[in-house]
Amino acid sequence: MKLANVISRKQSTARSTVRTLLTCGVLVISTQTWAVNLQQAVLQAQQNDPWLAGSTQKEQALKAQGTAADTLPNPEFSLGLLSVPSDGFAFNQEPMTQLKVGVKQMLTRGDSRTISRQRYNELAAQQPLLRQDRLALVKRNVTSLWMDLYSAKQSIALSMRQRAVLSQLIDIAQTNYAAVYASGQKRGTQSDVLEAQLSIAKLDDRISALHTFQRTAQANLCRWLAVEPNNNDDFRSVEGHAIIQTCQIDEADGAVLPLLAPLPELIKAEKLNRQAIAQILIAHPRVKAFHQAIVASSSDVRLAKAQYGPKWGVNASYAYRQDDDFNRSRADFWSVGVSVDLPIFSTKKQDNLLAVSHHQKESLRTDYRLLLREMFAELDSLHGQYAQVTQRIQHYDEVILSNIAEQKEVSIANFSHDYSSLSQATEVAVIELDAQLEQLKLINQQYKIQAQIAYFLPTQTLTNQAHSSRQNSSSNTLGDVRHLVSHQESHP
Repeated sequence: MKLANVISRKQSTARSTVRTLLTCGVLVISTQTWAVNLQQAVLQAQQNDPWLAGSTQKEQALKAQGTAADTLPNPEFSLGLLSVPSDGFAFNQEPMTQLKVGVKQMLTRGDSRTISRQRYNELAAQQPLLRQDRLALVKRNVTSLWMDLYSAKQSIALSMRQRAVLSQLIDIAQTNYAAVYASGQKRGTQSDVLEAQLSIAKLDDRISALHTFQRTAQANLCRWLAVEPNNNDDFRSVEGHAIIQTCQIDEADGAVLPLLAPLPELIKAEKLNRQAIAQILIAHPRVKAFHQAIVASSSDVRLAKAQYGPKWGVNASYAYRQDDDFNRSRADFWSVGVSVDLPIFSTKKQDNLLAVSHHQKESLRTDYRLLLREMFAELDSLHGQYAQVTQRIQHYDEVILSNIAEQKEVSIANFSHDYSSLSQATEVAVIELDAQLEQLKLINQQYKIQAQIAYFLPTQTLTNQAHSSRQNSSSNTLGDVRHLVSHQESHP
């Protein structure tokens, strides 16, 4: 009887512990703010992006090339002996023998120099726009990868806490098994224990896969956060050494759900306003950079038209003659001339070059329209995905997880009074974990979509508000998982 009383008390205590573990949430989210950490990560990735340095070098190169194109060709100098007699090679023998020094300067056709410089400057003006687009892309990519890291860490936390729940269930089952075995009933509950242990083994495998996913997310994030050596260093001086420094990611990074800037009402509308979206996309740096390429192509047309003009040249020379044998002075000669290159026999070439520049410009105009169409289609698709994912998160919160919570309570009550088996309680725990992980996956997807939408919109920045403030709004994503957040920290 004493043994039975002890076992009964242990059963009651263990059941109470299991009930507490099952009824409380398993997703622990700290209330500290980590939006600042994400913002610092974005800034670090932007500051250490080698593409931006390369773009700056391209801009400087194009400007220098434009300056070089706006200069005259080098003059041609000549030096020669003219009319030297072949019978004696004497410089003063014949009056036509002379030492001639000349210079020749060719001019460019029309305003081709000015047009060429303007063209290169227009191409150089494309680079700052491309850098603005690159900054937005880096921000989007880093935010997306940070969300992968958050999803991996939270999935591991959910799985580990569910594993603890399953372990507690096994302890209860083994206690029950010992109790009924001591009482002589010998009810077969050991198979339920084996099934629960198998569930733990499968859960361990899932946790291992999640750790792999976390390491992959960290590696992908390090691609953007790694710091390279000084760009001014000679590459040969770093041969044999680490070109990219080690990327360190803190354990706290990605542990808390970030807070992104809310989407404007224009995007939250049921249907996008095509006219308003078109105005936003036209002002996008990526589109403006493409438009700048069209502007540069207009200069190509003007440059092709300038090739129809004549190409002028001027020349001057001085010829020195030596005095004759009787010391009679011979006058020196000055010569000045003008040359012109008329494209008379090359009109077919000029016509085709002009046609090429026209076709290239129209091709760019077509690509510009296609770019706008593709960007609008992508934004429209993201708009639909965001609305659908938000509805699914709300459905999980209001229907699926609520029903699982009710089923869990019934299963706990039955298991506490020996009305149900361990396998039923284990099945409910596994179903709850699957539902929580699926909703976490949807939240991750929702944040990624929001970051992608922010790429198309102006002045979309991360905010530094506390994560806990997000729980006070029913329209926020974190409010959609409020049933996952509970007092786990207050329980053993």
